Amino acid sequence: MRRVLSLGAPLALALLSALAAPAFGADTSLRLSGATERLSNDSPDWRESTAALQLRFAPRQLLDLSVADVHRFGLHDSQLAASLTLPVSSALTATFDAGASPTHRVLARRFAGAALQYEFAPRWLVHGGARSSSYDSATVNGYQFALEHYIDRYSVMLGWRPTRAFGSTAHGVELRANRYYGERDSVGLIAAAGKEAASVPGGVVLTEVRSLAVLGRHWFDQRWALSWGASYTRQGSLYTRKGINAGIEYAF
Repeated sequence: MRRVLSLGAPLALALLSALAAPAFGADTSLRLSGATERLSNDSPDWRESTAALQLRFAPRQLLDLSVADVHRFGLHDSQLAASLTLPVSSALTATFDAGASPTHRVLARRFAGAALQYEFAPRWLVHGGARSSSYDSATVNGYQFALEHYIDRYSVMLGWRPTRAFGSTAHGVELRANRYYGERDSVGLIAAAGKEAASVPGGVVLTEVRSLAVLGRHWFDQRWALSWGASYTRQGSLYTRKGINAGIEYAF
C-alpha cells in the first residue's frame, strides 16, 4: 500500500495541475475506457479499466497521464504511466513515455521509452523508437521502425518490431491502415505477425503471435467522443484471445 501511495501522490499532483491547465492555454480531455478478452485455455477473462488525462498545449505538444487497473490470469495489477510529445522541428516530433506497476504480478515493474517521427516528404513519415521493460524475471527491449504514407483520407503504415530478451532477438511485422472521415473521426485495421515477448504467470516468454484488430473513434460534437475496438490474437501454443473495448472521451 505504501508503494501505491508513493507512486500515486506525484500522479495526483500532476492531475490536479492538469485540471488547472486551461488557465494557461492548454486544451484538456479526459478518457475513460474498458476492455475485456476471453482466453481459450480456460483462464479467467482479462479485464482492464483505464482513466487518462491529456493536455494539448499546441499542435504536436501533448502530455498524457493515465492510471490502469488490470486483471490477467486471475492476477490483479495497477499501472501508472505518462507520455510527453514535443516538436523538435517542423518535420521532427519526439515522444517520451514511462510507467510503473506497484504490484507487477503480470505487468512490467517499470518501463521507459522514446520515439521519433520524421516527415521526410509531404505525407510520408518514418517512425523509430525503443522501449525497455523490466519484469521480475527478465528485461525486454523492444524496438520499432515504420514507414507511413497518407493518401487523401487514408493512411497506411508498415512496421518492423524486433524484440531483445534472454540473449536472443525476435522479429515481428505490423501493418496498419486507417480511413479518416469528418473532422477528427477514424476507423482502422491492424494486422501483426512474428514473435514477441509475452508475460505469463511465472515469467516472460518469447512466442509466435498472429493478431488482427479493428478500431475507431467518433466525435459526436466538439466535446464528446466514443472509441471502440475488437481484436483476435493467437499467442503461439499458449492461448488465443478474443477481445472488445470501448471508451468515452470528454474535451474541456
